[in-house]
Amino acid sequence: MTIKRHTAGGEKIKPRKVGDAPAIGNVQRASSDTSTIRKRRNARPVIKHKKPYPKHFFAWSALALSGLVSVGTVSWVKHGRDKALQAETATVADEPIDLDLIFENEEESALSEFNSDTANKILSQALANRDPALIKDFFILAGEASPEQAMEELSRIIDAEGAITHTDWLGLKFPNGSTARQLVVYTEKDGVERIRIAQFVPDSDDKWRIDFDAYLRKCDPPLAEVISAKSGTFMVRVFVAKDRFHDGIYSDKSLWRVYALSSPDLPEPLYAYTKRGSSQDLALTRIIDADERFRHATLSITKQPDSGPRQFEISRVIAENWIIGAKDFDESF
Repeated sequence: MTIKRHTAGGEKIKPRKVGDAPAIGNVQRASSDTSTIRKRRNARPVIKHKKPYPKHFFAWSALALSGLVSVGTVSWVKHGRDKALQAETATVADEPIDLDLIFENEEESALSEFNSDTANKILSQALANRDPALIKDFFILAGEASPEQAMEELSRIIDAEGAITHTDWLGLKFPNGSTARQLVVYTEKDGVERIRIAQFVPDSDDKWRIDFDAYLRKCDPPLAEVISAKSGTFMVRVFVAKDRFHDGIYSDKSLWRVYALSSPDLPEPLYAYTKRGSSQDLALTRIIDADERFRHATLSITKQPDSGPRQFEISRVIAENWIIGAKDFDESF
């Protein structure tokens, strides 16, 4: 069998018989050099290495980062502190300043050695003393009172009221702009208990002594004479409380406010009136509204001829306590 072939260019190729070698023309001999092949097979991508970081790069980077963190922390802390300070300042500005508390803290730190034990020791020595010459070692005497007169008064109340059963420490107070430490004294005789308040104040030599007139609850004249008086003006040391008894010339509740005045030296309370909104009314309201265990005051009261029994009019609030200050307490209202 004869196979006919044509080249792509149309050139005829001689027919070959079965068994003849194929006519493929001239074939270039393959090169025996294998180096090129190996090179191609062994070729690898060329990796260009980056240049190393400058020396100390990481050390300087860590230092810079640390600085940024420090600055941020300080700024955050300062911001929080400033906000807290602003909040505190706003709170303080919104609330009234408690001057008594500020002075109390200062006094407590400066005079912390004076405590209830010290007060009880001075009181015991004062009441045990029977020598008029030594009375000023324990008491502050007001006015022209002589040591002999003071000793006589003190002996009278000791005999009338008996021995001390116990005391109650009230601590530091600031009556009428002064500094005082208060000790409630309980005595008993014939089954009757009475109380007095020992008020210790610093004297001119900086030693603590008991205000004598405050301890005696001294009134001028004595309360027995005040009760029986038909008219006049009197100075009394009493406990005060609001009351509701309106009668006689003080019947108008819209005009008058009534206070009950009591004392261990009175069998029954007195009724004292102030005009609503007056300086005396405001001063007494301040005393009664105070957070105190005992609300006591020194008052000037007037007996009107047409007033009922035990009815008085408050003309001055001398002191918010039984210690008389340099000016009347109601002058501040």
